[in-house]
Amino acid sequence: MIQKKMLLLLVCLLAVGCSASKRGANTQYLAQKTIDDTHPRATLILGSTDLVNNVLITNVRVAQVGQLQKAGIDVQNLTDNRYNLEYKVVWRDKQGFPINVSNVWHRFVLSPRKIKSFQSVGKTIDAYSIQFTVRFPDDLYIESDKREKELNKMVPCPPPMPPICPKYMRDRVIP
Repeated sequence: MIQKKMLLLLVCLLAVGCSASKRGANTQYLAQKTIDDTHPRATLILGSTDLVNNVLITNVRVAQVGQLQKAGIDVQNLTDNRYNLEYKVVWRDKQGFPINVSNVWHRFVLSPRKIKSFQSVGKTIDAYSIQFTVRFPDDLYIESDKREKELNKMVPCPPPMPPICPKYMRDRVIP
């Protein structure tokens, strides 16, 4: 009797482990139902753990328009917060290889409790499936500009330097 229970428990654990590992990094988001993975031709990605349980990616639609594929995806804010986000769409061929990939992120604002719909058309007849990623903006120019302003901030400097100089010069030794 105990052996049967142990065998049943082992089979259940193996089944759960195998089904949870099919999506890699998105497993956590799928378990929390933040991403709707029901469409076989769409890969949906939340690019930040802070978006889990706060933003829902759902309602994927893929259809043929002439010889090209068109996709529609909804992103819903589940909170009372306003989010500044960005998204990127990558079309893939039937083998899963990216087609005409550009590294362009598109910014958008997601108001509290609102749903925003996005559409994209594959640019070639080889386009078959879509990868849609949502994340918080990651702007290197903004960050580098903030750092530069901080470095150039005027502060008191020790002699023989001028009484006030940029912060980055304060620690320099002048012979």
